[in-house]
Amino acid sequence: MSFTTLDDFLMRASDRLDPISGRSSMAEVGDLDLVDRERLTSIRPAAVLIPVIPRPEGPTALLTQRPDTMASHPGQVAFPGGKVDQGDADEVAAALREAEEEVGVIPNTVELIARSAPYVTGTAFRITPVIGVLPPDFQARPDPTEVADVFEAPLDFLFNTTNHQTGQAYWKGKHRRYVEMPWQGFRIWGVTAGIIRDLYANLYET
Repeated sequence: MSFTTLDDFLMRASDRLDPISGRSSMAEVGDLDLVDRERLTSIRPAAVLIPVIPRPEGPTALLTQRPDTMASHPGQVAFPGGKVDQGDADEVAAALREAEEEVGVIPNTVELIARSAPYVTGTAFRITPVIGVLPPDFQARPDPTEVADVFEAPLDFLFNTTNHQTGQAYWKGKHRRYVEMPWQGFRIWGVTAGIIRDLYANLYET
């Protein structure tokens, strides 16, 4: 099964994922097996906003491309987000703060829907994906120090497995399979593709 309508997508997210507040009940996914042993006790909390925009031609998700100068995941396509700071009330607050800083999202205009499963990266971050709906006329204002580029990909592209290509790489002594979703010259892969693929599984395969 694949994406059909935005209303169906949001209903599935509300019914099958964690609510915005409270403890997470979903099992961690991602690359925990790739975290160096000495870093297992210091995995850092982080969060991303999955910004859904109900455009007239069809709903999209806003994505960014990270500058090549970033310390972690340089040059990769990502959802707006980052580390949870001391001043953040929780992961949701962190996702909204980072989205405001990176692409100009105004937090009180976001309709928060649900949280997806925490995704552990090989670089020792535990990322909480937060689904939120932006105003239909949203226009990104990217901060060039944090964002090299910004683009939108249709939900009916991202949540259709015919667009999920698989590849294999050798990293940290192991052969790793990964998913990627090339879109108009952008390579959606790595952590971001993993988050999307896990979200697809939770919404459309269970």
